Amino acid sequence: MTPPSSPPSEVERDTADRPSAAERVAPQCYSVTLFTHHWKAVRNFYVEILSATVVSEREGRSCELEMGGLPLNLRQCENGEMVTFLHLYVSIKDREAVLNKLRNRGIIVTCVGPYCNFRDPEGRVIKLSEAKTVVS
Repeated sequence: MTPPSSPPSEVERDTADRPSAAERVAPQCYSVTLFTHHWKAVRNFYVEILSATVVSEREGRSCELEMGGLPLNLRQCENGEMVTFLHLYVSIKDREAVLNKLRNRGIIVTCVGPYCNFRDPEGRVIKLSEAKTVVS
């Protein structure tokens, strides 16, 4: 007859319940989708003003962009989808060139603290700073 095994100690239980290193890999964001009613104007704004790079595109329907390591997907609203609103924080060392482009297009820019604030063609707030800042 085999003696019954003793229950695992607290230390053994904690270790056994922990995920392995492979299981602890941090998730990666591979896309943020912005739904829009003004697909072409929004697409051109992000490409021409904020220097986003077009990765792929389905004319008039969707556009995958890359901006400073952030994957953005612009999608035309369909089937009752609502426009996506958010605040987008962007840092750029020499922001004067971007601010001049905005002002030349008649876009209102307000500067408060480290941020210069403006809106994309659909009203999403974009906060431009010279370096990453802590949002509080």
